[in-house]
Amino acid sequence: MINILLKILEKFTLDYIPSLPIGLRTQLYKNILPIRKLKDKVLLNKPKSQQTFQDRIDFARTARIGYDYTGSRLNKFNDNVHLEKIATSEMDIYKFTPNNSQEDTFGIYFHGGGYYNGSITAYKNIVSQFTYELQIPMYYFEYSLTPEFLFPAAHEDAKKAVEIISKLETSKQTIWMGDSAGGGLATGILVDKTFDISPDKLILMSPWLDLSDENKDRKYLKNKDILLAIDGVKNIGEYYAGEYGVTNPILSPVFAEIETFPNTLIQVCSDELLYNDAIEFCKKLEKNNIPYELQTWENLWHGWQFFPIQESQEAREKIVSFVKDNSYSSPK
Repeated sequence: MINILLKILEKFTLDYIPSLPIGLRTQLYKNILPIRKLKDKVLLNKPKSQQTFQDRIDFARTARIGYDYTGSRLNKFNDNVHLEKIATSEMDIYKFTPNNSQEDTFGIYFHGGGYYNGSITAYKNIVSQFTYELQIPMYYFEYSLTPEFLFPAAHEDAKKAVEIISKLETSKQTIWMGDSAGGGLATGILVDKTFDISPDKLILMSPWLDLSDENKDRKYLKNKDILLAIDGVKNIGEYYAGEYGVTNPILSPVFAEIETFPNTLIQVCSDELLYNDAIEFCKKLEKNNIPYELQTWENLWHGWQFFPIQESQEAREKIVSFVKDNSYSSPK
């Protein structure tokens, strides 16, 4: 019965709401997403101490199917963009190229999904939209996911992907973009002192920058966030961190010592569970006189930029403005 209800809910969320006038969609999503939030509790409902590796595998596989389907339905692939897979035996890397592409700039996209989710299937439509809007080539890579792989697997994959892509695009301006865990991943390799490649500009959308449960404001935000469940975030974060611990600065950059950093744009919603991840990280940037913009939306949800709503269009327009703004000098 629960599975049937979830399928009906998916149909309503992904097929019916996007067909309505855009002005009606935000409120409908605000009504329906709290129900969708219960899915994780249904799929992973055992106490953490009783969860087996197979439980986590089953949860991840089910979640990945849903994530892929959601990503393929919320946005359409932009027909003005060409998608190709890069020939490399090391990992799966894809290049999105818009018509009339700029030749002096390229971007790299770091996908989210809590380190257990995310694929080209889930992200190709939204990355094609970003590619078209920015009018620059964008690269997308898949990295190792938990529970099959723990830290530092995803971070090592990210460094490898950046190295491969950087060799393909030499002497050009670089834009990195990341959402949720992808934002944390991009930020994590930037604070990793063993890695020396950085972009000219960094864009973080609802970034997960603190895998620990030390921020007391999360207890307050857990009931305001209509998409993320605090127990699930804590559980998955601790599992991915493993023996390295959730306060490791590469995993949780809010604990990192920062001296230099790219010009940064952070978009976050004041009602989402990760709101204070953004606030605390911006304090570090400000302390070190690093140029940044913090853009905050009210009464929305984690990762709203991916939904077909008016506020998403506004957020993405601000991303384009940030990328095209030449008022900041490169830190490189």
